[in-house]
Amino acid sequence: MNYDEQKTLESLQAEISALKARVAALENAQTHDTGDTVTKRTPESPKSALKSIMLNRSPQSELESADLPPQSRFADRSQLEEYIGGRILNWIGALIVVFAVAYFLKWSFDNQIIGEMGRCILGLVTGIAMMTAGQICYKKGYSLYAQGLIGAGIAIIYLSSFAAVNYYHLITPYVAFTLMFITAIAGGMLAAINNAPATAVMATIGGFLVPFLMGSRTSQVIPLLSYVLILDLGVLFLAYYRQWLALDILALIGTLIISGVALTMHWQVWPGQAFFTVYLLLFIAVAATYDHRTRNHNQLLLFFATVCFSTLSFGNVIDKIEDWRGLFTLSLAGIFLLTYYLPVITRSTTIHFRQWLLIWAMIFALLTAPLHLNDVYCAVAWLIVAAVLLYISQHFARRLPFITALVIIAIVFFTTLGTYIQPYQVPFFNNASVLLALCAIDWILALAIIPRLFSSKPYLQAALSSVAISTIFYLVQFDISNAVYYYQANQSFSFLVPVAWALITTLVLLIGVRRKNKTLRLLSLILYGVVIIRTLFFDLRHLDIVYKILVLLAIGLIALAISFFYQKRMKGEVLP
Repeated sequence: MNYDEQKTLESLQAEISALKARVAALENAQTHDTGDTVTKRTPESPKSALKSIMLNRSPQSELESADLPPQSRFADRSQLEEYIGGRILNWIGALIVVFAVAYFLKWSFDNQIIGEMGRCILGLVTGIAMMTAGQICYKKGYSLYAQGLIGAGIAIIYLSSFAAVNYYHLITPYVAFTLMFITAIAGGMLAAINNAPATAVMATIGGFLVPFLMGSRTSQVIPLLSYVLILDLGVLFLAYYRQWLALDILALIGTLIISGVALTMHWQVWPGQAFFTVYLLLFIAVAATYDHRTRNHNQLLLFFATVCFSTLSFGNVIDKIEDWRGLFTLSLAGIFLLTYYLPVITRSTTIHFRQWLLIWAMIFALLTAPLHLNDVYCAVAWLIVAAVLLYISQHFARRLPFITALVIIAIVFFTTLGTYIQPYQVPFFNNASVLLALCAIDWILALAIIPRLFSSKPYLQAALSSVAISTIFYLVQFDISNAVYYYQANQSFSFLVPVAWALITTLVLLIGVRRKNKTLRLLSLILYGVVIIRTLFFDLRHLDIVYKILVLLAIGLIALAISFFYQKRMKGEVLP
């Protein structure tokens, strides 16, 4: 070792010793510091200190950089820079190129620079060249850059084909359809080979845009729906092969949009319904595949596919052939029942998925009676459907049938208030009374089920209890008022309303005590307050003195009984 190297080594050793002394001083200061809490740092090793010195960084700068939050570290800034420069800028650049080509086609059209055929051929060649260049970049390791080039190439080919058929009329819609379809297939194949989800999304969106881009000159539904079916098979196979859920969702959305548009064209009921049925079966299979792969309880794909295609089918069949309503709903129930018993579904999917298939079969079977009946009988049938849904929700511990049942009950309830509530009817044996009584029964059934489904949300039970009791209160008042008017009795007999309300409130309290339900007990006290306020400020004004005495005596005695009960409960003589 020569003299210079020895001097350099001694200098480094001196700086390392100074660094150790500084770190020791900082640790001593932290130990004696009784004010703010200071994070203790590990002493820096000689190697790291040497590294910091060789990088022209002082020990103080190292300590200051350690105080910075993680978001401001250089490494995170580097990752952000790479994300913006490598991914976002790639997408923006590809989009700008697409707009440039679109403006070029417009500019060349306005100024007659290139002939119509030349413009379209140039656009197609540019798109193919960009897709080829993207594939070359992928093989060299630039996967993100390749996705941008391939996506831009697909868009340019779509634009050129669209211009050729709609602006220049150089090719027929069928030729444009073929070009765009081949482009979508090529994009999907490249996405599968390169494992490029962005390219797959671009190809899928482009594939579903093809019918709109080539124009709707023919208005032929069967070829259009056949194209969608073929495209779905390709996209869904790619989604299954690469496990890309986004493609399943895009395929579902695209199929629904084109099917809805097809309904406005020269529609044929039964061939169109055949396609809707095939689409439904296809996406049931997709949902089953997703369930088999993930083994989770997320059935949103099955739910949306069922609801959407069933709605399209209802719009197709019910408005045109009314006599087939019941058979149609039974057919849908049969489809789900058949898939439930299919050996492939039984062996590969979870119990949760198969339960939902059975639930959908029951729901469609239950829809048969309401769709065939009219007026009051239809409302009664809907309430029976709601009761069965409540049973299904309890049996399978599923919230969706429960929520659906509540929606049905609410709709029937408000329909009853708006349609069947008429004064001077036969008391107790009229349409409104029957429907309100059935609504109250369904609310009570829901109350019995809700603790199992929403045990952690007592406020839902309180809200549903209020709705059920309000329905019973209204039913009692409606029938007592009808009886007074129908039998032309003394108006003072309306004192029975607050008395009946008080008795119902007492019954709620007893049920809350028996079931040890604090929510019901508190609700009964609130309701009794409502009864007292109604009695004092409304009912007494319309009663004779004798009936005032009777109603006040009844309400007072009930109040004393409730108070006595709580006094005993406070002393521990009644179980909580």
